[in-house]
Amino acid sequence: MPVRVELTRQAAEDLARYAESGNLRAFLRKLVYLEAGGKDAGLPLGGSLSGWRKLVVGDRNWRIIYRMSADDTVATVWVIGDRADAECYAEAQRRIQQLGRGRPEVESLAAVMLHLGERRERRRPR
Repeated sequence: MPVRVELTRQAAEDLARYAESGNLRAFLRKLVYLEAGGKDAGLPLGGSLSGWRKLVVGDRNWRIIYRMSADDTVATVWVIGDRADAECYAEAQRRIQQLGRGRPEVESLAAVMLHLGERRERRRPR
């Protein structure tokens, strides 16, 4: 079932860093896959991130960590990061703890893509 994909401000910044490294297409492909597949697109996480889900990007190099809304209509991406040394999972835990019970600032996937495109346009030589 299709869902709305939104990214926290920090996850959008993560994605922007990967855009600069030339890996943006792989991440956008997975985010669109999440949008189309919803909860079934990813795999469940365990331990302290029980209730959260992940998408594998690249040759198992990177992860997209997200949480589904209670009604499974919205996937909120919290971290886009390296899998190495479980870095992305530790970062997810830090971000969750920093926010506490609050709601993160979010943007839709479409808005994030628009901002990335605008950044790219500004950098192009005229």
